[in-house]
Amino acid sequence: MGIFPLLFASTIQAQDLFERGKKLYEERAAEADSFKADPANINRAIDLFEAALDQNIHQEKAASYLLRSYYFKAMFTGLSEDQKKEVYENGRNLGEKMIERYPNSVPIKFWYAANIGRWADVHGFFKAATNGISKKLRRVCEDIIKENPQYQDGGGYRILAQVHFYSPNIPIVMGWPSKDKAFELVQKALAIAPNNPTNKMFYANILLEFDRHQEAKEQLYEIKRMKPRASHTVEDRYVQYRSQKLFEEHFN
Repeated sequence: MGIFPLLFASTIQAQDLFERGKKLYEERAAEADSFKADPANINRAIDLFEAALDQNIHQEKAASYLLRSYYFKAMFTGLSEDQKKEVYENGRNLGEKMIERYPNSVPIKFWYAANIGRWADVHGFFKAATNGISKKLRRVCEDIIKENPQYQDGGGYRILAQVHFYSPNIPIVMGWPSKDKAFELVQKALAIAPNNPTNKMFYANILLEFDRHQEAKEQLYEIKRMKPRASHTVEDRYVQYRSQKLFEEHFN
């Protein structure tokens, strides 16, 4: 009789790993200094999501939250470039493995794309173009757009726009990147979520590329006046910081 309560309690404790990790992820901005977060909560969340995966607990959800946790840790906890590369590499490896296991999961595809997009940024977009990362990223974003264009405020359009905008156009190797296509794609993201600060900032960036300075200035002013969302405090502060830098570069 005594063993069954112990087994039941063990099962409940194991199933709780994901929920505890999710709660810590939601508290990732605790003790944040502007757009730099204390790493304690996100590190604990990562440990719990990794444990949940190891124990086959809510695997699809745990994988998507682990991917977004890797992304947040690398972006917003003050890591060195080498440390960021390591974390994004973890996201790349996990994402490729989990996409094979859950080929219809938009959250896994999106957060995998977010990680390898940043992988391309820290390693260089030329390297990403010549070793196939950019093509892979384009393909995943196209899947996201086909399956759920609304996800993460038009996130598939937004990331694909960035791929077109930042990737080098290399004849024969990669002749498809287009800033005109990037402009078209970011407009689609804005049509879905016109008040998303990341959509607005990237739109302003492309407007500047096309010498549409007054329109870009209006977008940057709007971002400055926005109140960071409670669910994305650190991320929105970072966008405001980047937008201010963009404004100073072009209008001061």
